[in-house]
Amino acid sequence: MRFDPPSAKTLNRAVSLVLSASKTAFADSLECITLKGSAIKGDFIRGYSDLDFHVFLKPEAMDGEKSPKLDEAIRFQKTFGDVEPEDFDASQFQIYFINSEKYPSDWIPPVKGTFKVYWGILPLVAKEADDSTYVRFAKQFLSDVTEDKKKLVERFVDKPDTLVPTVVRLLGATVKGHMYSVAVLLTEKPKYAFKMKLDALIPLVEKGLESKGHFSAFFERVVNWQLVKQDHEYARETFMKGTEALDEIACWFRG
Repeated sequence: MRFDPPSAKTLNRAVSLVLSASKTAFADSLECITLKGSAIKGDFIRGYSDLDFHVFLKPEAMDGEKSPKLDEAIRFQKTFGDVEPEDFDASQFQIYFINSEKYPSDWIPPVKGTFKVYWGILPLVAKEADDSTYVRFAKQFLSDVTEDKKKLVERFVDKPDTLVPTVVRLLGATVKGHMYSVAVLLTEKPKYAFKMKLDALIPLVEKGLESKGHFSAFFERVVNWQLVKQDHEYARETFMKGTEALDEIACWFRG
């Protein structure tokens, strides 16, 4: 499978933009910025993958666990709003703002090796958990596979052809997330599983599930992201492969 991670220069430029906007919007409330996921692990797919940032803020800048206060949010968007993800070979900048004293209760605690701190110091609330915590999250997420598929079909059904790729991309993120949960249960080594690149994760999952190859088929199609965007029938077929992969996970988890 062909991966094309952003260069160090590109990542540093992206980080600089996020840091500059964060300082402008949040000033002294800014505590830490991390980049996680495929850009760090090396299985980034040009045009399809996103740049996934976590921005940790002091509680006074937050309105809940993941939402900054409105004035600061508007200030950040105004500063960052003219950034074009395509200039960074990414589908989008996915930027989450997190209370530095309360990690979101429904999020998997970060695993070393899957993220990089680019600015500040990682708060203690974002510390790595024990294996049992990751196993518990994996089982919880896998219990929602069928419902997740239904929600994706609901998003897909009324989209014009030009917007189908956005749903395919969301489907890909959903499939990949559930694949990591499967890998956690198959290996019984959560921290090892989360560090796996996609080209190692796919054969592990397909073998463990006795898959008919829907995972590899889906991601081989996604690698041709421009074709997904340009050929509407190809995009629909790609969506079908991804939903078939979710079906295989659901059947396996139900036993």
